[in-house]
Amino acid sequence: MRREEESVRRFMAAISGHGIGPAARYAVPFAAVGLATLLRFLAPLDVAPFLLYLPLVFLVTLALGRGPGAVTVVVSLLAAAWFFRRSDGTLTLSTGQVVALAQYVVVGGAMVLVCDALRRTMVEREDTLRRLDAANAGLRTSQAALEDARRDAEAAREAAEEANRAKSSFLANMSHELRTPLSAVIGYSEMLEEEAEELGQDGLLKDLGKIKSNAKHLLGLINDVLDLSKVEANKMETFTEDVDVAAFVRDAAGTVDALVGKKRNRLVLDLAAGLGLARTDATKLRQCLFNLLSNAAKFTEDGTVTLRARREAGPAGDTLLFEVADTGIGMSPEQVERLFQRFVQADGSTTRKYGGTGLGLALTKAFAELMGGDVTVASEVGCGTRFTLAVPAALPEPTVGDISDETTTGSPGAIGTRGLVLVIDDEASQRDLMGRFLTRQGFSVRTAGDGRTGLQLARSLAPRVILLDVMMPEVDGWTVLTTLKGDPATRDIPVVMVSFVADAALSASLGAADAVPKPVDWARLKGVLDRLGAGAGDVLVVDDDADMRERLRTVLERNGWSVREAGDGTEALDRVREATPRLVLLDLTMPVMDGFSFLHRLRGMPGCGEILVVVLSARDVTTAERQQLVEADRVLRKGDISLQDIATELRKLDIHQMDDGEAVPNQSSS
Repeated sequence: MRREEESVRRFMAAISGHGIGPAARYAVPFAAVGLATLLRFLAPLDVAPFLLYLPLVFLVTLALGRGPGAVTVVVSLLAAAWFFRRSDGTLTLSTGQVVALAQYVVVGGAMVLVCDALRRTMVEREDTLRRLDAANAGLRTSQAALEDARRDAEAAREAAEEANRAKSSFLANMSHELRTPLSAVIGYSEMLEEEAEELGQDGLLKDLGKIKSNAKHLLGLINDVLDLSKVEANKMETFTEDVDVAAFVRDAAGTVDALVGKKRNRLVLDLAAGLGLARTDATKLRQCLFNLLSNAAKFTEDGTVTLRARREAGPAGDTLLFEVADTGIGMSPEQVERLFQRFVQADGSTTRKYGGTGLGLALTKAFAELMGGDVTVASEVGCGTRFTLAVPAALPEPTVGDISDETTTGSPGAIGTRGLVLVIDDEASQRDLMGRFLTRQGFSVRTAGDGRTGLQLARSLAPRVILLDVMMPEVDGWTVLTTLKGDPATRDIPVVMVSFVADAALSASLGAADAVPKPVDWARLKGVLDRLGAGAGDVLVVDDDADMRERLRTVLERNGWSVREAGDGTEALDRVREATPRLVLLDLTMPVMDGFSFLHRLRGMPGCGEILVVVLSARDVTTAERQQLVEADRVLRKGDISLQDIATELRKLDIHQMDDGEAVPNQSSS
């Protein structure tokens, strides 16, 4: 333990920049960028210039501060522009290259901000530790000064706790502020890729792909740094759910199968019988397996990566054991000893040859311990490495003390998501068929067996659409239609005539929106309802970021959705009152009314209990917040999923909800 503490202190002392003069601080960026540029010039590599310069920005800012970091961004930007001009042999830059340079400035600026903040936090922490050491020295040298030293130690402890609280607050804010612009970079890159492909601009696709790849790499790095810091500050929480272990492992293996195959490796699964179910934090467990498998794939070529899983019974409960073995380069005992340290790989030569940040295994270790388990490693140089991840099969439920017991849920199946349709028909069998069809389409349904009852319900319920038969006793459909259109309370409600005598011309002259003859063509009726039902089948995007709303609208409309927008929860409630959406894409952090309040209010509105809600936010969602989001259908994090994947996820949810309903009735007549 002392050796690890001393290593951490040496690392903090090294990055604090003590003893380096101003001239040297600003000379380092020029020297570093110049050396990297010379390396790429003398030994051309098939990588974007940004891949050489981003690590320099990260290291210079972490070591020397914001000023040298900003200088590194500017100098590397000029070098990258020079490479672009040199590669094309022209004096001007193309549009794609200008976009690439602009986005590099955004990414580099974000990296400078976060690294400088982390650097200052660590320097403050080191100063606090120095004061604690001084207090401890005073205790050893003078018994008379014991009380004074104790007070100093208490003050230092308070300062450390305050710094820790400030760090936690910083992380909570920065997790949103950093992920949001990076998500924008990724989103715009995806949109530009699609447009470039449609325009046949193949020359831009490669640069845009590199921009997106670099942004995703930086987003992953930031996520890892933030996660590690939250674990250190005891702010990381677990969220338990039931998992089919065998299916879970197969899914995790499928995620990295392509990565393993990049170096001509073979992935082997060895699943023992009786894996059964587990109750654990599936997200963190999946991340651990992904880190171990990707690490094995990185250091193995033309070999085998094996993932084994088994379940062992013990006095304290069952344990899940996941073993990731490879036939790669292996490690020496000295390399194994420092394997799980932050920002450290096996040694310097490993980093130069294989790349990486050294965060993956450290994060895996932290997550494993957070779930009550551990990671061990056995390795031999030239013979491969074997990691063993052990976690409890039943993770204790987290204790949440400040979650409100007040919840509001809709009545399942009672109210449709697309509004109310009133069916007026004297045939009971036809009313039943209509009701089943409309329910499957997402509407709620009320029926009336005669015209007089239908008029009363139309006035009291104000339905979105009325389906009206013509041939009815006492008051026929034409009379009902005329009465509806003459009443200010009902004249704006669309009426569709559904009858054997649904004359289209007469229906239109009396104010009907459309006419569908019996026996009913259900596909035609669906088309009429989709056209008349305001908001039918649409998506409401609720986000205070106008750029994010625009990107989502573009992608969703390309996938056949109609889209409406709202900039905060209050505006979104107004949109819902105007027309009930089929799905809601909801951000959490917004002014006026945030996503939590909106979701609670939405579920309490009549007809909105079953609207599909997908939370899409850049912030980390805590266990307490997940309890507040129990009424949401999905919780996704910006940057972890592409815009096209969001559209695909919405389509899957929509299809799943429709499949849960009854089948569309066959054609029938009355």
